[in-house]
Amino acid sequence: MLRTLLAALALAFAVALPAQAGTDAAPAGFLSQTDCFAATPDYGSWLQSLPAHVDGQPVSKALAESLVPARAFAFARSAFECRVVTYASDGRTVSGYVVRPKAGGGALPLLVYNRGGNGDFGRLDSLQLFRKLLPLAKAGYAVVASQYRDDDEFGGKDVGDVVRLIDLSLAMPGVDPGHVFLLGESRGAMTSYLVARQRSDITAMATVGGATDLLAGLAWRPEMERVYRARIPGYERDRQAALADRSALRWAERLPAGMPVLLLHGEADDRVSVEDSRAMAARLRQLGRPCKLAVYPGDDHGISHNRQAVRAEILEWFGNARASGGT
Repeated sequence: MLRTLLAALALAFAVALPAQAGTDAAPAGFLSQTDCFAATPDYGSWLQSLPAHVDGQPVSKALAESLVPARAFAFARSAFECRVVTYASDGRTVSGYVVRPKAGGGALPLLVYNRGGNGDFGRLDSLQLFRKLLPLAKAGYAVVASQYRDDDEFGGKDVGDVVRLIDLSLAMPGVDPGHVFLLGESRGAMTSYLVARQRSDITAMATVGGATDLLAGLAWRPEMERVYRARIPGYERDRQAALADRSALRWAERLPAGMPVLLLHGEADDRVSVEDSRAMAARLRQLGRPCKLAVYPGDDHGISHNRQAVRAEILEWFGNARASGGT
């Protein structure tokens, strides 16, 4: 019950913050940038911005404080440069996050986080900022994340939104263009594979609960067809071709040959079958590609019972890639 409430709270919070409050001059390439906490500059205002009820259940102050304690909020405000940005992609205006530590010398490696979900479902917000993006920035990365275009095509033109964000981010001062990492969760893993397929500068990637075979996944979870019909252009005309083009298992040989891939999956995942990651790891090994598969027995789609272990695995994977000289 608590996990369901937290997921719904994260979704509702996306509507709670004014999008353009406190807009600053944007760096070259971005249309606008806004301090992540412009609308909630202190902890009290941040707490008050949370919705009073989610799905009819009250969101207590105690619950909010347990999710993000005052010390965590204060640390984030002092230690990170955090911006909500907008940028142009294929004639659309797309929003996203740019987060990096204020302190530290030298250029930072770029870590591109690709979220799961579709449309507003899974959309990043201030709560997810604390859970997913800030811990990565704390580890010494310039972290960027796209919200994708509003009418995303679930692996279509929205992939270009991520490619565009990468190009803009690599042009920012203080970013190391020699180290670019992709981290994708759920649908974001699909996105990461599609991005890597068309770029030669990805140092390493990691996936969590990643979909790699949408055709097999549809047989395993038929209700996903509602999403595919609504979002994928040409789906009704040629369903097999549309899903195959979004299934990295079907074209793994087109990924960069030297790019290490980490696949993490909860064995009890009820949204994306663990067999997707098992099959993808087997295919990568067959091709002689560097990869590692870690399956967490009894854990769910987000591997929520082993969250710290997952983060440690990801950071170690990327750290080893950096130490070995990358691609």
